[in-house]
Amino acid sequence: MRQPLLHGIDLGSPLRGGRTTRTATGLELEAGGADIWGHRDECHFAFTPVDGNFEASVRIHALSMADVYTKAGLMLRASLAEGSAHVMLLSFGDNQPRNRNNGGLEFQSRAETDGPCAGIYPPQPLPPQPDFPVHFPHVWLKLVRAGATFTALASSDGRAWRTFCVHQQELPTQAYLGLAVTSHHPEQTVRATFDPLTLADPT
Repeated sequence: MRQPLLHGIDLGSPLRGGRTTRTATGLELEAGGADIWGHRDECHFAFTPVDGNFEASVRIHALSMADVYTKAGLMLRASLAEGSAHVMLLSFGDNQPRNRNNGGLEFQSRAETDGPCAGIYPPQPLPPQPDFPVHFPHVWLKLVRAGATFTALASSDGRAWRTFCVHQQELPTQAYLGLAVTSHHPEQTVRATFDPLTLADPT
């Protein structure tokens, strides 16, 4: 296992810029941006280049909210362009209902450059209590790549993992992996705190 050094940049020229700050225990990302969705993204992205298959995991300690769709999570992008193809396992700031989701986690992807995004939601109909709730600081995310197969997993303790989804998508072997945060409110920034991103070869 290793903890790569992450370089933070703004994607999509958000009105309110963000930053990546190293803390005593991990990272804090401040982010503006309209959203990570649709045909282009506005967010702050702390990333490292990767080559080939990987297993990446991170703990989210806290996420402030400017909007019900404020989001933070693990992302793999084909490029650093605002309309890049990507996959992302994300956490919202709480468990209030959103679209076809009554929990805090979601998976999204953009299959083609400048194309639309699509989401993967919990099985429908939704149960009274969410299958994948978030209760900070007990939110761990994991993204595993094996070629064109991406497995997204979640945990409340960093040891016992549950599969959220398995997704098939072609992305370049050489890509950009990291932590992405968007405010979903162009005129406000939010903050997310993380443990260091951990990278390992897939088992």
